[in-house]
Amino acid sequence: MTLKCYADVQALITQVLTDNHESVRDAPHHDFWNRLSYVDFVNGVVPNVTDRTDPTSDRPVPILVKGNSAESNLIQALRGQGPLFNPDDGPIGQMPANGPPFFTDEQIKEIADWIDAGAPE
Repeated sequence: MTLKCYADVQALITQVLTDNHESVRDAPHHDFWNRLSYVDFVNGVVPNVTDRTDPTSDRPVPILVKGNSAESNLIQALRGQGPLFNPDDGPIGQMPANGPPFFTDEQIKEIADWIDAGAPE
């Protein structure tokens, strides 16, 4: 599957969580991928993560970096990588918070490819 637009990303994330019986009701940012507009999603910060900052910039945690999935917090969170999302010593840990199960490598790659393509609307 190729994610061509934000609606495709929203549908994939929702489907994965639904298939894995993950509840986002109690997550600090709920189903933010469905609540944020495209502009807010690609230019904004992770909602309700006010007690954490990006350790490289000391600013709020951006969701993604258009064109650069490796530096995107969304991808790092799904992979459980980086200073915030490493499940062993990161203050947030791998997402989804109720995992396992987590997103598969193929599902993460689909989202990463969309980001690397410039996160088209």
